[in-house]
Amino acid sequence: MTELRQDRWWATCRERLAAVIAVDGPIDVPLAALWIAAEDRPGLDPVAERTRLAAFAREAAAGADGIDNPFARYEAVRVHLFENIGLRGNVDDYENPDNSYLDRVLDTGLGIPISLSIVTVEALREAGFDARGVALPGHFVVRLERDGRVLWCDPFHGGTIITEEDCRDLVTRATGRATLFRRADLDGAAPRAILSRLLRNLKRIWLAREEYGRALATVERLRIVHPEDARELRDRGILQAHLGDPGAAIADLEAYLETSPQATDAGSVRGRLVWLRRRMAEPS
Repeated sequence: MTELRQDRWWATCRERLAAVIAVDGPIDVPLAALWIAAEDRPGLDPVAERTRLAAFAREAAAGADGIDNPFARYEAVRVHLFENIGLRGNVDDYENPDNSYLDRVLDTGLGIPISLSIVTVEALREAGFDARGVALPGHFVVRLERDGRVLWCDPFHGGTIITEEDCRDLVTRATGRATLFRRADLDGAAPRAILSRLLRNLKRIWLAREEYGRALATVERLRIVHPEDARELRDRGILQAHLGDPGAAIADLEAYLETSPQATDAGSVRGRLVWLRRRMAEPS
């Protein structure tokens, strides 16, 4: 793909992502996630993939037909998803970006907690559950409710049913800090928070690989999902400086300090700005 065509594709993906999350009603999280995937996977058709996910969910929910007991109904869906289809956590290649792209999760059955949870939520909703993603610190699970019974499940570990105490233990094991567990998190995460977390996972991967152009593109999509998050404005500035655009970096870092003058890193950002201004003043 030529640079011009790539730029046009990126612009289209970002416009469509912005349109999906700007709706007055509920945000279609899977469709937004597919537009996120499409920017990194040129030629992907998010609408067609969303249709494929819907068919996948209907197939998984079909096994629960005629079952009234919430536990048994969930188990029917779980067996189809995690035993018959074989959805599973990619423990051998956790940092593979494909784990964050819903189309690849459907292709391979492999994913990380958040992507597997997005797929699981769709199947459970099709089966008549009130299902939503739960963004625990260090892990991601699913809350489901039917007939007044609330359960949680862990799609990364075979969809097993877990308790509130299990969720607390997951946070402790993932972060080493039991105090990060908050009971309110178990009620479920907002759609924009889910999409931001998906993107931050990708940003972390690209930064670890030192693929700073991809990291910058991910930050720009984070700015679409959560434009009020000044931290992403800061990170965009830092990445622009790293990629050799000090003018854009200065503009972003100055804007960050204007919006967050009392931030804990304000001093280091001011120091970076001094260095960038000196660099800009140097003769070329």
